[in-house]
Amino acid sequence: MKNYKVYVLLVMAVFITSCSEDDKISVLVQETVGSGAILRTLSQSGALDMFDTASTLSFSIQEQDDQGGALLDNVVITATFIDNNGTDNSGSGVLATISEFGTFEGLPSFDYDVTLAEVLTAVGVTLPQVLPGDQFVIDMELFTTDGRSFKNSDTTGNVSGGSFFSSPYRYTKVVDDGIEFAIEDVNDNEVSLTNPNTDYSVSITIDDGNDQALVETLNIYRAFVDRSIGDGETSRSEDEALFATFTIADLDIEEGVSSLDYVITLDDLYGPNLTFDDLGVNDEFQLRYEVVTADGRIVTTDENDTEYYRAVFVTECIQLNADAPFPGEYTINFFDSFGDGWDGAFFTVTIDGEQVGGNLTIENGENGTETFTVPEGATSLVLSYTSGNFEEEHTYTLLDPNGNSAGAGGPFIEVGPVEIQVCE
Repeated sequence: MKNYKVYVLLVMAVFITSCSEDDKISVLVQETVGSGAILRTLSQSGALDMFDTASTLSFSIQEQDDQGGALLDNVVITATFIDNNGTDNSGSGVLATISEFGTFEGLPSFDYDVTLAEVLTAVGVTLPQVLPGDQFVIDMELFTTDGRSFKNSDTTGNVSGGSFFSSPYRYTKVVDDGIEFAIEDVNDNEVSLTNPNTDYSVSITIDDGNDQALVETLNIYRAFVDRSIGDGETSRSEDEALFATFTIADLDIEEGVSSLDYVITLDDLYGPNLTFDDLGVNDEFQLRYEVVTADGRIVTTDENDTEYYRAVFVTECIQLNADAPFPGEYTINFFDSFGDGWDGAFFTVTIDGEQVGGNLTIENGENGTETFTVPEGATSLVLSYTSGNFEEEHTYTLLDPNGNSAGAGGPFIEVGPVEIQVCE
């Protein structure tokens, strides 16, 4: 019998805890709300655009207390600017005091709109001081007729974040740059100590939503990190320095989007103080891009694979096709600088002594793609080049079945078999 009672109690406990947390809290607060009062968020919308002082935040708020709203005196709304970009421009100030209220479902309520211009005035910051990653915090403090006040630090998680009350008293808005900036890798952007290398090449697009009237300059910075320092050697690391500058208005623009096909030759990437022979595994070239706005602000990031930052690593090939061809589908990317095809030049593929397929080439245009497949168990693979006219126009890249660079060449590709290295 004792065990039975224990089991019943356990079942009841599970049943009780399975109830909606918000339902329990709502009942609890409605029965005991004499200990406090809350501001419930009915709705909120909007964002603060770093380019538009007329951008607006909107709030619809309801007050609740144990006297049906009779305890409400006023609500003070303040703004705080948190400078996350290291320029120490943080500040705060009062936005408004709300003392007149409407009603919603029989309880006091109010709507409040605030523009970025009003927030900037309250916190003592000008628009050019606002950068991506900075934060604006809107706080609401509730004052009652009996002299008490309630704010964000007075709430619990169920009151501030629960779906019934949704009463955080605080709303944090992170500033976004509003610029769609994208870097798409064209080549396998690495420097291999053992595999054929291609020039660093990316395609860049910029869209500020206003035909680039809000942005002015694209700067590119380069640094080098030497991670292969031998005993007794001096580090060859190089601090970040301006590498290239482009006026955004001079870039190609189509349907409101500016674009730049950007190529850095390997010699330029190495710079005046480095050569290929100076490099070691895990060394790193760092390329940071920054957009300068028309009002002088700098928009950038400084971590690899973030929006405005790319790293080019020095790698070493552990060859997977040293004893036999690596199986799978290979891709040849053809390029012709004049745009009229390969002028009679082509590749042929021979597997285990037999040619597979026809001639691989592009008949016209600036670029094209062909593929061929090496089956499991193949013992030999030969990719051979036959020249045509205007050899100065022809270049190619070869991607292995893993999508990595396995070869490249041109202009003036050497006639005959080309070297293929499939690396781990």
